[in-house]
Formats: sequence, C-alpha cells, structure tokens
Amino acid sequence: MLECQLASSGIYVGDSKGYQSEAAQRIKTGAAEWRLLLQIDSDERSKMMWGDVGRIYYWIRNSDLREGLWDRVWLVLQCG
Repeated sequence: MLECQLASSGIYVGDSKGYQSEAAQRIKTGAAEWRLLLQIDSDERSKMMWGDVGRIYYWIRNSDLREGLWDRVWLVLQCG
C-alpha cells in the first residue's frame, strides 16, 4: 500500500505532491510489502460512519506481521 509506505517514511500524503516527490519515487517499491489486516466499512444501521461514508483500513508490513510487531500497524481512513 503506497500510502502506508510513504507516510511511515515521513512523506506527507495529504495531497498529490508527496506521491510525486523524489523521495516517494525512491521508496515506492516497498509498497508491495504491506498487507491489509482489516477493513471496516461505514454502516448506518450500526451507527458507524467514517467521514462521509468512508472506510477504515489497518495495514502492516509482512515482516512486522511475521514478528508480531503489532505496534507497527497503520490505520488509513478514506472517505469521499
């Protein structure tokens, strides 16, 4: 997950500039190391709403998952 790779490396991903930066180009191959652990959708019946009908994603690097390093999980909120 490119967003996690960049953010965990200190690159701002709140707009397109971070994704287009030189630093992002150097480290983007590491995005393939991220694995989705959990996705939670908004659900009005359950009274869970993430932003504007968004989703929450929990991601972890494969190596961190193998070692049980749960404190390295990243949360990503996406809404439209």
